[in-house]
Amino acid sequence: MRDEMIKWPAIIKYHGDNELSYISSRAEWEIDQGLSTACYDADDRLIDSDGVVFSIASRAGSITVPTAIEERLELGDMEDLVRVHFSSVGECCVSKFSISSIAEGITTVGQFEES
Repeated sequence: MRDEMIKWPAIIKYHGDNELSYISSRAEWEIDQGLSTACYDADDRLIDSDGVVFSIASRAGSITVPTAIEERLELGDMEDLVRVHFSSVGECCVSKFSISSIAEGITTVGQFEES
């Protein structure tokens, strides 16, 4: 994996699914075989803390290799993703949710998963 490109933490946005998966670090990505060896859909995406979007459909042997694509998430898009995520898991008051950075949105998803 070209980890120097990924700014952790990150989230996975599954194609056709509103829920997001939080990944705290490269170590978690590598240790959790459900993440690093999964067969992802061609439209599933890993989004890092800078908003850089990676395809996760490529593989090197049995390992998934995130590959940066020519796409970057904007702050408003991240807010929308997180709002929809929280709504899909039954959280209320998501219309009032706001963030000041992509990293804050990703961290908020992670904090919710931990609680």
